[in-house]
Amino acid sequence: MSRLFPFPAPLFLCAVLVAAAGLVSAADPPRSPGEEPAVDANPPESTERPFVQLKSQDTVPTVRAIVPLDGANVFFLNHRGQIGIAKFSPGMSQIGWQFYSEVKLSALPAIAIGPRYSVITASPNEVTQAFDTNKDVALDFFQALVRDWVGRDTGVVITAGPVADPFGRILFALSPSSAGAAEPALARIVAWHPAAKEPVTVTESELRVEAFAVNRAGLLAARLHMPDYPDGYFLSLTALPPFVADRPDAAPTPLPKTLPSLVIPAEMTRKSPPTQLCFFEEDDREKLLLTCPGSRRLIEVTPDNVGAVWQGSLLLRAETASPIHALAEMSPGMILGGGENGFVPLTGTAEPYRITRLALAGDGIVLDLNRPVNRLEAAQPGNYLVKALAATGSTDLPVSEVVIESDGGTVVLKTDAIPVGTVLRVLCKNLPSEKGEPLLDPECFYTLHAREGE
Repeated sequence: MSRLFPFPAPLFLCAVLVAAAGLVSAADPPRSPGEEPAVDANPPESTERPFVQLKSQDTVPTVRAIVPLDGANVFFLNHRGQIGIAKFSPGMSQIGWQFYSEVKLSALPAIAIGPRYSVITASPNEVTQAFDTNKDVALDFFQALVRDWVGRDTGVVITAGPVADPFGRILFALSPSSAGAAEPALARIVAWHPAAKEPVTVTESELRVEAFAVNRAGLLAARLHMPDYPDGYFLSLTALPPFVADRPDAAPTPLPKTLPSLVIPAEMTRKSPPTQLCFFEEDDREKLLLTCPGSRRLIEVTPDNVGAVWQGSLLLRAETASPIHALAEMSPGMILGGGENGFVPLTGTAEPYRITRLALAGDGIVLDLNRPVNRLEAAQPGNYLVKALAATGSTDLPVSEVVIESDGGTVVLKTDAIPVGTVLRVLCKNLPSEKGEPLLDPECFYTLHAREGE
């Protein structure tokens, strides 16, 4: 994680992270399989921290937020606001966990790694930074990293975050406030950096930010609050301008606006609002995963950028056995979830028969599936219902022809041109697999703002 911050981590702080995560050090002496690890392989005058091996426990933690240290170790936040450490095998089997702090913070469901491998959380009124200073694998020093921002004295609070961005900053969202009597109230995402005198606004929104994530290229994905819209949830995609290291206090010019990019239909989430989101890589594409704990549904979003406008497809990826509250990509394509039943690997397991991609072609719609389809049923145009939904009403787009690719895993639906400024809804009324399996979800959606070349 040191790549996220432009300052080196002191050696003793790196040592405690290795120790806390239960990693094996080259300094460890050989020992028999049943022997307990040495407390410290170095002489008493050593300044290195003791090594601690995480052991399997009978209890499981409740998990509300996860931040990876690397591909096998994480910090996590539980429902009481306590910070813990957990270690996993390469296949995402949990090896062990322990609390990194018994202190109960009034924290929002997010956690980040800060300068010098500190742990950062946020409450509505403060961003808090915690260190382990006693070299005993326990957080013992807590300080207010940020407790002052524009509008703080008039009731502006933190609504989401903290999130570390690729430029070495800690981002958090603030509730809407007005800069003047005649100015509209705007929500803001602001960035803290150790070289800046105060948090710097990086984007503004007319809607409150409920949750957000940032990818390695600086693309911000935010779930926006729209209480008067019962039919769905708004997701925004905004490219953040690069951070200028020699001007850490400078706000971007012009300031990006965080506007709704995609609509997640309420029927897709079963009216359960998405609470957390994370970027992940799959099939050489960067995607988003959103969790809806109320319905136990995981929604997959594939963003598309067309003419500097963000749009994309929405699919149901999974229905989990228990609610998932936290998401994190441990390594490319490996996603870890967390909830009441501890940690849950969300990739690398058998998948149900489902639609894996919805894309637009020049003369219709492309559906990819993870298993070959029943060709007899798939070839019937009447087995599909396609609509373009808009605020002014819906438009039926009859399927005139169906083309099935040779591998049986791709179906192309020939339709009339899809109008821009709409949400495309595709319902596969009868599309079983070759073995007769029903689809996990027969519906998928695409928010269309622009077409290539127009």
